Amino acid sequence: MNKMFAIATVLASFAAATSAQAQSADAGAGAKIIAPLEISNVTDLYFGTIAPSTTVADSVVVLADGSRKCGPALTCLTADHTAAAFAVTGEADAFYTIALPKEIKIVNDKGTAMRVSDFNGSKDGGQLLKGEDSFTVGGTLDVGVRQEAGKYTGSFTVAVEYQ
Repeated sequence: MNKMFAIATVLASFAAATSAQAQSADAGAGAKIIAPLEISNVTDLYFGTIAPSTTVADSVVVLADGSRKCGPALTCLTADHTAAAFAVTGEADAFYTIALPKEIKIVNDKGTAMRVSDFNGSKDGGQLLKGEDSFTVGGTLDVGVRQEAGKYTGSFTVAVEYQ
């Protein structure tokens, strides 16, 4: 009986020695959600009232600073031209980039088109100081020889993205 007790004791101690206790740890999980980046149009890009040439195509440039350069073959009749203006809101102090279109067409009510290209911005990106910023966009309007009279309209998309 002593032998049996000794064997049982050895087996019990062996089993206790070889059983490992599982260990565990907790980890946290989280995320920080920032304010969405939003852009809104404040003012449209407008080239003003223009008289075309009867012999030469030319262009009108409205720069991002709002100034206008009328090609020598054209007559720019009004001073109501404007660069497009945009307001941007989002996470305070965050940086963002600006993407401008390559070119668009503006058309009159008869479907006659003019090309707007060479879009230029007052900056390539910005910082949302206090969660807001703004910038302006200009472009170049190509006016054809004897361009058909009428009010020409169109739209273009400007995109902003967090850096």
